[in-house]
Amino acid sequence: MAYGHSPKRGWHAFPDAQRLQHWEYRSALKHLQAKFGIFPYYRVSVENGYTIPHDYVITLTEGEVGLPDKYFYGPDADEEVVRGYKLLLRDFAINMGIVSREADLFADDIFHYERRIVHHLEAAKHSGQRQQNKLLRLAELKSIAPSLPILESLQAIFTNTKITEETEVLVRDVEVFQELSTLLSTSDKKPINNFIIWSLARQMLPHLSKEYRMLAENFDHAIYGRTASYPRWLICSKVVRDWLPFAVDALQQQPPKQQFDALTRQQQQQHPNGLNKTLGNEKFLQLMFYSLRNQLQESLTQAAWLEPTARQFLHKKLAEMRVQFGIPGELFEQTDYIKNYYNELLLNNLFLVEHLESIWTFKRSRMEEKLKALSMLDVIVSEMYTREQPAQPIAYSNKLNMLLVSRVVTKSNYYDYRYPVAVNFARIGTDILETLINNFPTFLLQFNAQSVDVSDVPAEIEYAQPDVNCLTAGQPPRLAHELRQLSQEALKSFHVTLSAARTAARALSSFVSAIDAGSAIQGAGIDQAVTYEALGLTRRLRVPGLRSFNENELFTLAYMQQHCSTSIADKDYARIKPHVERQLAERYL
Repeated sequence: MAYGHSPKRGWHAFPDAQRLQHWEYRSALKHLQAKFGIFPYYRVSVENGYTIPHDYVITLTEGEVGLPDKYFYGPDADEEVVRGYKLLLRDFAINMGIVSREADLFADDIFHYERRIVHHLEAAKHSGQRQQNKLLRLAELKSIAPSLPILESLQAIFTNTKITEETEVLVRDVEVFQELSTLLSTSDKKPINNFIIWSLARQMLPHLSKEYRMLAENFDHAIYGRTASYPRWLICSKVVRDWLPFAVDALQQQPPKQQFDALTRQQQQQHPNGLNKTLGNEKFLQLMFYSLRNQLQESLTQAAWLEPTARQFLHKKLAEMRVQFGIPGELFEQTDYIKNYYNELLLNNLFLVEHLESIWTFKRSRMEEKLKALSMLDVIVSEMYTREQPAQPIAYSNKLNMLLVSRVVTKSNYYDYRYPVAVNFARIGTDILETLINNFPTFLLQFNAQSVDVSDVPAEIEYAQPDVNCLTAGQPPRLAHELRQLSQEALKSFHVTLSAARTAARALSSFVSAIDAGSAIQGAGIDQAVTYEALGLTRRLRVPGLRSFNENELFTLAYMQQHCSTSIADKDYARIKPHVERQLAERYL
């Protein structure tokens, strides 16, 4: 493979029993995790702890398999997706030089070994006694999962941090790690070798030469039902965005110096009151955020299922929550901040795939920085750009108890302070609430960690698990069967979506009443009367076609429009969307 690194090195799919005999999976895992950031069997990250001040801690979760959900390894799996995955494995092996018959065996071996992993983990998750989100010393974890080289992996990943057997790590599910250890100790070397090296190859495929990229694209079509390819410019721009989110946002947020003064003068001329689109959107979103937050607090007071001390904790959490728009302005006053941030990033212009190693080395160093004492500015940047999904338009920081809103959103046309209020609440308002409600289980875990007696406190918010029988009532048998096959993650997503819509509709009514009465929105901390007038909220102008709708009708229309705007595929993607994206298809909503 002349297009950069080759997964051939260390891969023993070729018939060479002597080489395989001397191969050691512990060394391979440690090496590939540290060098390329691939995580078969178990994943390493740095997340917030649950006790105040929610400092960062090394966190261990289950690793990745090739298909997006355990559903695809079960008896009811979508056959087209499974065939597409096996074809990807087969054609990859052929491109690597394996003959057709052996390639078919290779594909079957990988798929069935991944199925075995999934079945073992599901059995562990349904065991009677589960220990979740436990802080364990590495010595304790070694006795629980002796076949996993976790200590060695962490020492290789965090080279500038002292990692010993006394180091504490956060283990998401202790039984899962115990089962993974058992699985490894009872597996032959060949499937372990194939699975580990395939995990590396799978990550590289989209960045290799065309014959390999086509394999990944064909599999993508098998899942999503598309037949048209993405334009190359879109793929390249996504790569830059995914790899360098902080640099991209910084460039978009800070205009060139030579244009800045002229741009400011132009905006002030267009808006005599000094309210341009970005500033107007931020002021409006600030009002909206506190209105949504207050409504969420009111909903909690009516939640009879929540015990009083937990309700009080959540109420306080919301009361102290703040909102941050984009990168803090103070950062741009430090001329070398961005340069120093990317100081350790070394890029090679020859092979695109070789950037994977450099990018992971950089991400790894930024991840390790979180284990040290950071300034407030560094924490904000870290929370925005070193998370699992960096540069999300709207995200929540547990470390700062802060809602982080990208400046890209405030400059876009997704919402605008000049739009009807109901449209903004139906769009970005529901997005904000989904982000907050989705984090409620974490809030309860924080409460549990800070409580002396937690015996009566649920580890998860109970209403986050909807009643499937309620959902399937009155539905055709086929649809009812599909709903019962959904994962808890998909059902929880459904609950969050509906809860956000209901809460946003109530907050809209309170917001409109406050505007009409000229009363303040609790917590906003600004002169509401002047702000309402400056933002044009007292006038609430609309285009002629929308004047016949009241606020609630317009909210419903705008909200439903989001779920009607779906991409067209050549297959029934709706049935498998909950398993691919962890979200119910729009037809259910």
